[in-house]
Amino acid sequence: MGLDIRLPIGLMFSIIGALLMAFGLFTNGEPSVYQPSLGINVNLWWGVCLLVFGGLMFYYGRRATAQNRMQGMHPAYTSVEGELTEAREHMEGLEREK
Repeated sequence: MGLDIRLPIGLMFSIIGALLMAFGLFTNGEPSVYQPSLGINVNLWWGVCLLVFGGLMFYYGRRATAQNRMQGMHPAYTSVEGELTEAREHMEGLEREK
């Protein structure tokens, strides 16, 4: 399987952050939009925060995936828990035939 949950989460936050940041840049000169927030361009700043967070999540997800590829994935039976699971599945007839 090998899909790290940080990859899609990082992409989602990056896309939303980029959209929000673009909206903040395009509406930067309109004071009526930012009057309730005391004139602070909230869309721009939160867009930057979301983009940075999404980038970090994506980076750490890619780094972990690359490390797993370099170390190689270990079959389930190489650990104690894996051996117990394999034995239980064998006794219950849940194993697939190859």
